[in-house]
Amino acid sequence: MIQELIDRVTKEAGKRGLDLLLIGGQAVSKLGHSRMTLDVDFLVRSEQRREWEAMLAAFGYTCYSEGNAFAQFSGKVGWPRVDLMILDDATFAKLSAEATGSDAVKTPSARHMVALKLHAARSPDRSKPDQDWEDIRQLVMLHRLDPSESTFRDLILRYGGNESLARIVEIWQRFIKQGA
Repeated sequence: MIQELIDRVTKEAGKRGLDLLLIGGQAVSKLGHSRMTLDVDFLVRSEQRREWEAMLAAFGYTCYSEGNAFAQFSGKVGWPRVDLMILDDATFAKLSAEATGSDAVKTPSARHMVALKLHAARSPDRSKPDQDWEDIRQLVMLHRLDPSESTFRDLILRYGGNESLARIVEIWQRFIKQGA
C-alpha cells in the first residue's frame, strides 16, 4: 500500500509540475537501511504548498495538523498517513542538487538525510528520537560518512550541535574499529 501511494503521488506530482523529495523512513530504506514505517514523508517547496494540498485532497486526504514548515494528512482507511515538510526554495534546491534515486522518486543524499534526522530528533514534540538515532547510525555506517569531513561536520553542528557531533564521532570510531 505504501509503495503504491508513493508511485501514485510521484506520478501525479510529475504531471502537475510539483517538486518533491522522499524523506523519512521510506527514504532511509531507499538509502539502504530497511525498516518498518507506516507513513510517507515528502519534502516539498513552500511555493507549491497549496498545489500539494489540492493534489492530496484529490486523493482523498485531509489535513489534520499543520504549521509553517509541515502539514500532516490522513486518508481513506487503510492508506498511510502523508506528512509534508515544507522548505524554502533555496534549501529545497540545495537538497535536490545532491539527491539520489530515480527521476520519479529521489531522496536527499545520505548526509542530508542525517541532517534531517538530527533536526527531527531535536524536536521537542518528537516521539521517536531513538529511531532517528538508529537511522543516523545506519546511514553513517552504510555510506561511510566521516564526521571529520568538513561539509558533513558543518551539517551535524548546524542541525544537531556539539552533543550530536560527539555522538556521531563515537558511532564512526566504533565502526572504524570494527574493521569497516
